[in-house]
Amino acid sequence: MSTRYSTPDQPDIPPFMVWNLDLNEDGTTPHDKSFIRIPSAPNQSCAIRFRILIGSTASIDATLHTNYPLDGSDYQRTKFHAKRFNFNNQTEQICEFRVEQPGPYQYYLSYKSIDDDDDDKSDAISCANDCNPTVERIYRAFKSKRTPTAYFLVDPHLELGGQPLPLDGIALQSVSPKWLGLLKDWSPQLAASSKLGYNMVHFIPMQQRGGSDSPYSLYNQLELSDDLFDTPLERSEKEVRLRETLLEMNHRHKMLGVTDMVWNHTAYNSDWLRDHPEAGFNLENSPHLRSAYELDAALTQFSRYLSDLGLDRMVHSVADVDRLMDGVATHVFKPLRLWQFYVIDVEAALASVGDAWDAAATEQLAVEDRDTLAQLSGDARTEWQRMYMLGDRAHAMSTRFGRTIDAGRTAAMLRALSSDGTKDGALAQLRALLDLLNLAYYREYDADVATAQKNIGERVKYERLDSGSWKFGKPIDDDYKIVDPLFTTVDTRDGVDDDRRHLANNGWIWGGNPLDNFAGAQSKAYLLREVIVWGDCVKLNYGTQPADNPWLWEHMRQYTLGMARAFHGFRIDNCHSTPIELAEYLLDEARRTNPNLYVIAELFTGSESTDRVFVQRLGINSLIREAMQAWDAHEMSRLAHRHGGRPIGSLALDCLGEPGFFTDDAHGGTRIDGIVAPLSGSLPHAMFFDCTHDNETPAQKRTMEDALPNTAIVAMTACASGSTRGYDELYPRLLNVVHEHRRYAALDDPLKVGLGAAKAQINRLHREIAAFQEVHVHHESDYVTVHRVHPVTREGVLMVAHCAFRGTPETASFENPRLYGTAATAEFAYRLRSAEGAKPDSSSDDGILHGLPSIIEELDAPGISKHTDSRGMYTELQLPRNFGPGSVLVVRTRLVDFKPNLDWKIRTCADEVVAKLSLGALNAALFRCDAEERDVIGDGVYNVPGLGALSYCGIQGWITHLEHIIPNNDLGHPLCGHLRQGNWALDFVSKRLHKYARVYPQLADLAEWFDERWALVKRVPNFMVPRYFALTMHTAYRALVRRALSLMPGDIVGRSRFTNQLALTSVQMMGYVNSAGLRPTSSAGDCSMSAGLPHFSTHHMRCWGRDVFIALEGLLLVTGRFDEARDHILAFGSTLKHGLIPNLLDSGRFPRYNARDATWFWLQAVQSYCVLSPEGLKLLDTPVERRFPDGEAFVHWDSDAAYSKSSTVADLIQEIMQRHAQGISFREWNAGSALDSQMRDEGFNVSIGVDFASTGFVSGGSQWNCGTWMDKMGSSDKAGIRGVPATPRDGADIEIVGLQKSTLRWLVELCHQDVFPHEGVAANGTLITYAQWDQLVQDSFEKHFWVPLDPSDDAEYHVDSAVVNRRGIYRDTYGSSTAWADYQFRPNISIAMTVAPELFDPEHAVICLHKISSVLAAPLGMRTLDPRDMRYRPDYDNSNDSSDPLVAQGINYHQGPEWLWPTAYYLRARLLFLHKAVSQRQAASAELTHALRTVYHELHANMVNLKRHISSSPFAGLPELTNHDGSYCRDSCETQAWSSGCLLMALHEMAKLELIVHEALALQPAD
Repeated sequence: MSTRYSTPDQPDIPPFMVWNLDLNEDGTTPHDKSFIRIPSAPNQSCAIRFRILIGSTASIDATLHTNYPLDGSDYQRTKFHAKRFNFNNQTEQICEFRVEQPGPYQYYLSYKSIDDDDDDKSDAISCANDCNPTVERIYRAFKSKRTPTAYFLVDPHLELGGQPLPLDGIALQSVSPKWLGLLKDWSPQLAASSKLGYNMVHFIPMQQRGGSDSPYSLYNQLELSDDLFDTPLERSEKEVRLRETLLEMNHRHKMLGVTDMVWNHTAYNSDWLRDHPEAGFNLENSPHLRSAYELDAALTQFSRYLSDLGLDRMVHSVADVDRLMDGVATHVFKPLRLWQFYVIDVEAALASVGDAWDAAATEQLAVEDRDTLAQLSGDARTEWQRMYMLGDRAHAMSTRFGRTIDAGRTAAMLRALSSDGTKDGALAQLRALLDLLNLAYYREYDADVATAQKNIGERVKYERLDSGSWKFGKPIDDDYKIVDPLFTTVDTRDGVDDDRRHLANNGWIWGGNPLDNFAGAQSKAYLLREVIVWGDCVKLNYGTQPADNPWLWEHMRQYTLGMARAFHGFRIDNCHSTPIELAEYLLDEARRTNPNLYVIAELFTGSESTDRVFVQRLGINSLIREAMQAWDAHEMSRLAHRHGGRPIGSLALDCLGEPGFFTDDAHGGTRIDGIVAPLSGSLPHAMFFDCTHDNETPAQKRTMEDALPNTAIVAMTACASGSTRGYDELYPRLLNVVHEHRRYAALDDPLKVGLGAAKAQINRLHREIAAFQEVHVHHESDYVTVHRVHPVTREGVLMVAHCAFRGTPETASFENPRLYGTAATAEFAYRLRSAEGAKPDSSSDDGILHGLPSIIEELDAPGISKHTDSRGMYTELQLPRNFGPGSVLVVRTRLVDFKPNLDWKIRTCADEVVAKLSLGALNAALFRCDAEERDVIGDGVYNVPGLGALSYCGIQGWITHLEHIIPNNDLGHPLCGHLRQGNWALDFVSKRLHKYARVYPQLADLAEWFDERWALVKRVPNFMVPRYFALTMHTAYRALVRRALSLMPGDIVGRSRFTNQLALTSVQMMGYVNSAGLRPTSSAGDCSMSAGLPHFSTHHMRCWGRDVFIALEGLLLVTGRFDEARDHILAFGSTLKHGLIPNLLDSGRFPRYNARDATWFWLQAVQSYCVLSPEGLKLLDTPVERRFPDGEAFVHWDSDAAYSKSSTVADLIQEIMQRHAQGISFREWNAGSALDSQMRDEGFNVSIGVDFASTGFVSGGSQWNCGTWMDKMGSSDKAGIRGVPATPRDGADIEIVGLQKSTLRWLVELCHQDVFPHEGVAANGTLITYAQWDQLVQDSFEKHFWVPLDPSDDAEYHVDSAVVNRRGIYRDTYGSSTAWADYQFRPNISIAMTVAPELFDPEHAVICLHKISSVLAAPLGMRTLDPRDMRYRPDYDNSNDSSDPLVAQGINYHQGPEWLWPTAYYLRARLLFLHKAVSQRQAASAELTHALRTVYHELHANMVNLKRHISSSPFAGLPELTNHDGSYCRDSCETQAWSSGCLLMALHEMAKLELIVHEALALQPAD
């Protein structure tokens, strides 16, 4: 490298992270970010930033409301803190705050809206008295709106032994306290777990158990079980001893503790139910359960008296079940007459209505009801009558014949309907109606009975015919009822036998919605016997808030707080059926005691979206996932892949971050430098269990031998891992937590039992590789391979597991793994075998739990050999002998010849390397389209197979794709595939920079910076190349962009993303090409402006007079590139000929003068330069060498005459004005097909003049040429339009008149300042001063351009009423040879409004602006013609080969397609006139501020689509045009100079309004 830059030391402290979330236009959270988990790293502080585009729907008064305690107060779920979005740039508003406190948080946005659903988007103004919607919106009162609530989750900070414990490093073991024995004897058991490598213990509930002895059926939630202690103790002493034990476990054994929380239910015999039967769902507080209770009681009776009914108590077959169900139908359902809970009692209803009929004050049917009834018939009429009589109240199955009608209303209805008016006739009519209604209710009953009977029958089959069921082989009697009771009856303390005593038991519903309360009034689950019941548990009735059941909520709060004080975390039992409001409340209370509470849960919702609801609202940190659910090796590999990690070779997360800063409002607005990176959506974090305490063991479901590969695969998954005590000891079957009373064995050395030796190493490895977040999972026959790799060091661990599902053969096909560019060292290899000849000690009566006899065989190390093929060096692993089912091996991997700090190396020194680059060099490094590249260095753009040619040869061409690839980690993208195949792309990047170093020597350093990094990248395996390529390119790109922006000191550059993106188009458009300089002999590296890429890039088509000077204000002046602006002004000025600036410069060699408007845009640019540049008016004295000495005759560029004479810029201006005043008439030099193959001969004649006698307007042109920017010449012979301009616009064009007036106004000012040496022009021998000319145009404009709303005013404005197409607008031209063309509605009006606003009557201007908004404004650009116009054709297709003269070969270029550059002039015109209208209105300061703010918002609302487009454009720019409604136009330039330049100028002017609005808002009191 020509200049060496040493790599700085990598900092020890990670940077402050700002996690950014871009919100939708309406303030909502993007769908792919519906689950947000704030990433955390040890010792790293972070903040969250919400960002919304200015101008989007939600950007007015945008305020974030979050229950994250922004003020440092205690967290309260319902207390939301408001924080305003800041308002400090022209692209986005942000709201950010530091995140330090773990937990689940909510947020939403409130904002003000001015939009109404009925907003009139049409041309709504037809007369002077009509309201102008554009003005009305300015003063419209804001409407308050808010977004739906969204969520983010902050993980707890877990520590073990003073070191952080990442969630992915958790190795948890579940244990049952009652099998551990006395609490005082736990230490050796816990020591064994610790020795096996576990760092977290999950204790299933240790409270007092209920009558069933199940640890999940708690008798008293507030008391620890007595059998944990050797002597009776008080509650408080029990809790002290538990905490002491857990502290010892933490400090001595280095394990954290988690316990189950059982909130759903209580034991059926809980003593406190006698005092608080309201805690359950009883028949008093839940009367809708009465029918279900009566059925349940009848089934109990049926079980008791089965023999008396002649039915067998034993069930041996399906036929027995069928006979039994016949008995249920006959002896249970039939006598119960449950239909009475469904139907209307007809006789009682008739009697009550009869009484109402006889009442003195009879209710009358309302007239509107009578009319409605008369119009209805059939089912609709019956339904209306039903609703009228019964109302819309929900029917609960609480009483028999509980469905009743309103007698008075029914009588009134019958009077209106009765044909004979008699009571008897009416009641007969009512009977028929009630019978009809009851028919539907009987059908409902029949369907429900059929469902209930089916569910009873299915349950009987499972319980009586399945050998695994606890009722198998048992008789049906009081102890083993036909089905488990759904209700428990308790003895209340007061001894009263009433409905309070009968309580619903808890259970679950297969496939039920967990968010629905199946015991609620809306559910018939108990009646339909859908509840799979836990007969030992009473379901608790919390309601939705503490006030609904105060005692119960407080009781459970005390239970929860006690556990939160003792344990580090909770496992929520049956989380999916726990009332979510209750769980929120209790977890909030627990986190007040233990802020870093770790919460895990299992959710059997069957829906990821429902899972997400629980995770978000409760703050579940890890969801339990079960390996034992896998049915084969393939499914096992799928689970391992799904539950964590990113693919190996994933693109660096560093690429997503950019240097930025955080403003800490909580500490006085302190600015903290850091990294800003986007938040990514993710799946909830997983805790992957090899086997839970609820799962059948491997010996039951698969084979005992599978225990080893199963646990190894789980431990290698990038998430938390879990197991259950007994798994490692190889228990033969699932232990029944109710009936099992044996205890865990005291293991002298757990490493010598079961999986011990292997499991200890596996768990240790799991904790060690928590940061190894890159994962590759491979499945092949019965083998699963998992490779975990650290994303920075590239150290890895690879595991091969040979699964042992039932029927797995001893050997199976397996291709030896090849690890390219990687070395491997053996770590361990084991095989689990059954101990031959030994039998499990399952019959032992020693009271100890024993596992299956087994041998853990230590296998030979795998064969490791190095080889080389066409892809390079690789290591091949060969499985050791006897690597049969039940085997695992682990090797450590590292990349060969890899620089361990390669990430850091790549990311350093880029800023130093680019520090001396000029903007021209930056153009070469970043951009260059294909034609530009070929013009200078002879090469073109890079073509990626399967993707195509890049947009640019420079780094932006790659970044266009990397900006998609990196955030989506799209390793399957064609570019990534190409990078893996070879180093061609790497070589291309640096070689082109070396070539450009001949033009820009400073680029040599950058080329060598790439060379140095590519040399290191080429040493990594091919699958890693995309990662390091992306990181290198991203690093260089960010440095180049920073350098470019630093060289453009304009007042809006750097204000926002959008202005930065627009400013970069200045670099994009300004570059060196051999074939198109500003002068015939330009120096290497001299830049010229392209009109647009890729079409206008080289030779004579690069530099266009009008394009350059339309774009120059924004691209060069606003960005502070005054030298380049000056060069362009002088270069074009030097070619002044016939009083015109050329349309095509052609480096000054053969310029072409076929544009009437280019001269006036040049004059406007000169004026702007003098106003904005430091040089100011001194430019006017600058001498300019004349390409054509006399300004008329053509001379060759290399002749002695060329450039032999000089004029000052002031002289050039005067020459232009004088030549126009006296008239311009010439025939283009070299006229004919060589100059323009499409033009007719007449078109080469150019004529321009000024009508001083009437208007003072400059006018010119003819029907055979097109001298303005709307310059499409017909070229189709088939359509008969060759040589016929689509838009000749001859006459006085409104934008040229506006530019003319702007120049005249300026010259008048210069004359008054005595800095311009010419007073005026001579016309017909008479001096016309600039002041006189200026006034003539001023006086003439409105009279000749305004098209009044009222036709009666037409004469005043010289309007030909017969050809008017739309009123309330300004004409496009005046004096056209085609009269109707004058009245075409086009966007050129706003150009004149911007440069010469004084020409326009302000009221007329605002009316016209509304019409432009409603008619011409499109999503990105401006429609170039009124859609009402008969020639409107909005889709441009230059290859159209039809015979249609309105579209052939793109003749409609300016007849409807939507051009972008006029949009900026429209925005500037709105700014000028609406600001003026608001400022002139007599209004209170608050109203004035409101109006100005609305104007500002509306301007930015018009740019939202432009902001989005430039962010997604492959060319990183704004296009020339679009087709209808913003649709893509393939023939458009992808990025156009004036599209970006004009917007930069608009933003420059809008910045002034922004300052006014900010200052006004700062003075306003807060809402």
